[in-house]
Amino acid sequence: MILDHLENLTLSSPEFEEHFEARMALARLAEGLSWVFEEVTKIQNVARGLANKERDKDGNISRIVVAGGLLDKVPIGVLSNAFNWYAISACSYAQLVGWLKYRDTKSAKDYVQRVMPRLSLYRNKVAAHLAITAPYSNDNEADLIASLLTGIVFLQGYFFAAAIEPIIERENEKISVSNKMSWSLTIAHERLLKRWWPNGHEKSYTSMKLGPGETKKFVSDWSYINEDVV
Repeated sequence: MILDHLENLTLSSPEFEEHFEARMALARLAEGLSWVFEEVTKIQNVARGLANKERDKDGNISRIVVAGGLLDKVPIGVLSNAFNWYAISACSYAQLVGWLKYRDTKSAKDYVQRVMPRLSLYRNKVAAHLAITAPYSNDNEADLIASLLTGIVFLQGYFFAAAIEPIIERENEKISVSNKMSWSLTIAHERLLKRWWPNGHEKSYTSMKLGPGETKKFVSDWSYINEDVV
């Protein structure tokens, strides 16, 4: 099994058979990522159509929209959550690929950073939790404000997250974000297709794999229905 086509990371036949549950976890993540990509692409195409109609006084097509205009005609809240979901799931997929290949936590995390530095940063600063609620020691004031700017903007025909970077000026001081987080979901997915799924992803199954003579026991827990907890 080829885990990463660009880096030629593979699983041997014995490893392929051994890690059925991990492969199914990858397959389910891939299905979800593909679904989010398709849904965001549909809305993005609507925005492109609106941009072709919304021209400025000189007849130029709207290339940069950060507030109002066509953004008022698309579900920004849905898009914001879609970007969060994608970033978290994509990082989970990458880290599992890294773990399957290297069987080492640090190497798995290094693989995530190597493959998707922007998505990883966005996941840590915005999607998984807002940096302002749990800042790291190296987060500056602009970084913390940036974590709250979860709106989606339309730039050059694509939806972007984290493309608006605050700059704080006071007296002789100017504070900018430490690292760029701006990214496009559809561009990211098209790039990851070449790396992970150039021929499509593995199909997920609800069945569980058992070896010859092997038994596994599981319990089903629905106690949450009667518990007053979220």
